Amino acid sequence: MRGFFYGNWFIGLCAVALGMEAAVQQQTPLNGPWYHVMVFLACVAFYNHAYRELASTGATDDRARWYVDHGRQQRLVQFSIVGVLCLALFWSWVRFRERPLHMDAHHLLTLLVFPFVGFAYYGIRGASLRRVGWLKPFALGFVWAGVVTVYPVVVRVALDGSTMPDMGSTARLFLKNMMFIAVLAVLFDIKDHASDHRNALRTIVVQRGLRTTLFRIVLPLTVLGVLSFLYYGATHGFSPMKLVLNTVPFIALLAVIRALRKRRTVLYYLAVVDGLMLLKAMCGIAAMRWS
Repeated sequence: MRGFFYGNWFIGLCAVALGMEAAVQQQTPLNGPWYHVMVFLACVAFYNHAYRELASTGATDDRARWYVDHGRQQRLVQFSIVGVLCLALFWSWVRFRERPLHMDAHHLLTLLVFPFVGFAYYGIRGASLRRVGWLKPFALGFVWAGVVTVYPVVVRVALDGSTMPDMGSTARLFLKNMMFIAVLAVLFDIKDHASDHRNALRTIVVQRGLRTTLFRIVLPLTVLGVLSFLYYGATHGFSPMKLVLNTVPFIALLAVIRALRKRRTVLYYLAVVDGLMLLKAMCGIAAMRWS
């Protein structure tokens, strides 16, 4: 069970679920299983990359020790995932090469900007967005929002030439997902507070402290997100059930914020904090049954 969370398989599942939610909310047909498998594996590989050079001296928590103990196995898993992704990309090229792609320079730039920021997060020529503490969660939120909100639409348009959804709606959904993931990323930095402080990584938690981060930064952002959604939903004719279902993840987030006043295990962050993404996706998909 620990391997499911420590090996980032669960977060890959969350990425797929959020992408399906965003497609449904934008009334875009889901892409095929091949697409969701590629998103799943790319997400797992992205997060495994952070532990690629972990040595025993860096085993500061249970997750890090797990990676040290399973280092050879994880390197094989990572190699296999990258290999499967390459084969999947090649298969996609073979399958769709005879079909005209409905893609212009704007679509191509949109597809490339998010992987570029993802690579920059880990570092390009020594410069890493991860080292900019205050920017770190928003860079992650930007990449996540792009992959789960923009990619499903752009890929679908490129393959069958369907009409792009309303750009205003996509932009609002992008911002909503970006801020939700950014808040979770800030919460995740709490578990690494001690090591980040030792390594002079000035995250928001390191700079502001635990209570200020929770109750003067994360809590107001969460409340603002809830109020913004409720206002938008009320002014656009959302049914009470749709409003309630979409509010559930934010209420759960408020409960998690309160729970993080106490020290929690790494597994708690991986299962509960990350699990808020899966909860958000499930509630968002269910809410689309109501107008």
